[in-house]
Amino acid sequence: MHLRASFPRLTSRALARPQPGRAPGRGLAVATVAIWTLALVAGCSGAASSPHVPAANPRPRASTPAANPRPRASTPAAAGTPAAAVVPAAAAGNPVPPDFEPVSMTFVSASEGWVLGTAPCAAGPCTSIVRTTDGGASWERVAAPPAPLASNGSAGLSPGLSYLRFASPLDGFAFGSQLWVTRDGGAGWQRVQLPGTIGDLETSAGLVYASVMSQDRTVTIYRSLASGGPWTPVPGLPAKVSGAPGRITLHGTAAWIILGGGLYATQAGQSWAREPVSCPPGYAMASAAAYSTQQVTLLCTGNSGTGSQGKILYSSSDGGASFTLMGNAPTGGDQFDQLAQPAAQHIFMAAFSVLTLLDVSGDGGRTWTTALNINDGGLGWSDFGFTTPVQGAAIYGNGKAGSHMYMTWDAGQTWHQITF
Repeated sequence: MHLRASFPRLTSRALARPQPGRAPGRGLAVATVAIWTLALVAGCSGAASSPHVPAANPRPRASTPAANPRPRASTPAAAGTPAAAVVPAAAAGNPVPPDFEPVSMTFVSASEGWVLGTAPCAAGPCTSIVRTTDGGASWERVAAPPAPLASNGSAGLSPGLSYLRFASPLDGFAFGSQLWVTRDGGAGWQRVQLPGTIGDLETSAGLVYASVMSQDRTVTIYRSLASGGPWTPVPGLPAKVSGAPGRITLHGTAAWIILGGGLYATQAGQSWAREPVSCPPGYAMASAAAYSTQQVTLLCTGNSGTGSQGKILYSSSDGGASFTLMGNAPTGGDQFDQLAQPAAQHIFMAAFSVLTLLDVSGDGGRTWTTALNINDGGLGWSDFGFTTPVQGAAIYGNGKAGSHMYMTWDAGQTWHQITF
């Protein structure tokens, strides 16, 4: 399949459009300050075996919602320690705070999702969370953890929350330099102590994995039941690994984790293998995306220049036991480099530098089209991913400089700005 990008002139108008699966007459109101359009020369097909949201990591990443019942199997003994519960600051039905700026989003179905962000307030922290149960047609404020959002500055990333993931309508996780957990859909939050900063966290099939970087700059992967319980290092994975924070990709019970320059995989979470794949000299594993428990794509990046870097894709159809070189991806952008794979051959790559870029392939990564190229000085992405093969979301910009959330309901052909 070949994809050709076309972009209509930016407009500012209100648009109401019915969405698949909704009752007639119930449309989603969105402001099309920017509508990004991909003209499909040939349609894409395929259905994911379970909903998948990017995670997704400051990198965009949305969570993979849990599609299966919570597992009854036991996990190893405890590590995470809950702190005192937070009294809910906002009840159901509360309006979205004025001038709400989104930072991270998560959906557990096509209809139900949450967005972490900030809004002006009299006394900080001004962290806010809003929730939808109708796919974005309406939003309400729920309680947020009493912790600030992380922000980039001259000294680097400040302590605070960066991302939000929900495993079910009840169980959610806000994380960054701290981890906060809700067991009631966001009505109240509780802090959980883990031994370091959470660089990535994803949840699927009743489990939640977290990449924790301790003060000595080493990384250990922890795991817990999504519905509650102890957090423990994952048996079978190396602990206290030097290097970048581990990147986590989940689909159903399968998991792929980039850790210490290697890719570790499991199909059921019980046993792990370091997969026989490596990047060329001067390159490193950047991210992975999974369409199913067997179909996974790996991105290697390196050979960086000003605002660009080499990008090479590998594909596996056997869960990672073997990989095939697919070819080179567009080199623009040297930050974020987040993949999403809503269909077997349909891959998105979000990146930024001095430009904000969205590249798309319709043939599994062999050929690419730059679908979006914004010369914005590097506002970039803060979160990006797909919930279903046709529904995805992206957050453009950041809470400090201004941000917007966009959604697609046609597999990325058009993206519409959401009005909260």
